[in-house]
Amino acid sequence: MDFLVEQAYANDIPAIQEILRAGNLSDNFSQCRFVLKASSQDRIIGGIGIEFWDGFVSLRGLIVAKEFKRQGVGKALVAEAVKLCQRTGAEGIYAYTMFWNQRFFYTRGFARVPKESAPAGVAASAVFHFPHYRPCCLMEYQGGSR
Repeated sequence: MDFLVEQAYANDIPAIQEILRAGNLSDNFSQCRFVLKASSQDRIIGGIGIEFWDGFVSLRGLIVAKEFKRQGVGKALVAEAVKLCQRTGAEGIYAYTMFWNQRFFYTRGFARVPKESAPAGVAASAVFHFPHYRPCCLMEYQGGSR
């Protein structure tokens, strides 16, 4: 399957939010400086938000439409997000993810770290405080992929 990952614009956000809601995830990108989208044949099939906090970055809302999972879309979205964060000079890149997604992020170069180790700005992100996200794990980008 062919798809393209690129910066999303305001008119793309509702389609990404619809996929997030279908996955029972928060669809609030208001704190994101960048949102990336994955599209195939003019259809948005996934996205990821990038929040900046005092030099640190939090990836949020990684989502791929159900029928496009396990086809490399999530991997490509995270890879592009990491590249973008590195180009901006981010001091650290974090993902706050459900525990069942730990392995996915681990194979993308992230390692689980204690929630208490999150930089203040990252910890201030709204998702850290939603009851729905209590079982989440904090993952920090260590570089490379495994």
